[in-house]
Amino acid sequence: MDFRNYYVFQYATGISAALALANWVLTGAASAAQDYLGFLSAGSSDYPVEVLKKAGVDLTTPEPVEQAFAALEAMINRLEKLIIG
Repeated sequence: MDFRNYYVFQYATGISAALALANWVLTGAASAAQDYLGFLSAGSSDYPVEVLKKAGVDLTTPEPVEQAFAALEAMINRLEKLIIG
């Protein structure tokens, strides 16, 4: 099987996961920073989806992708305000 056809999804998945992790840490939840450090120290000790779940990001649900779309929408709205005034 040729996995190059799915390469583009790695970007979308990575951005969605990164934004969800950042949002989790920025919420200031008591365990967020520790969860993130656990994610970083986990390395390749488990499947990426499982490591992310332990860090508070569940890529098996639509929530991380929805957060990524919301972030993109906010950037577009900001750009429109800057351009249009």
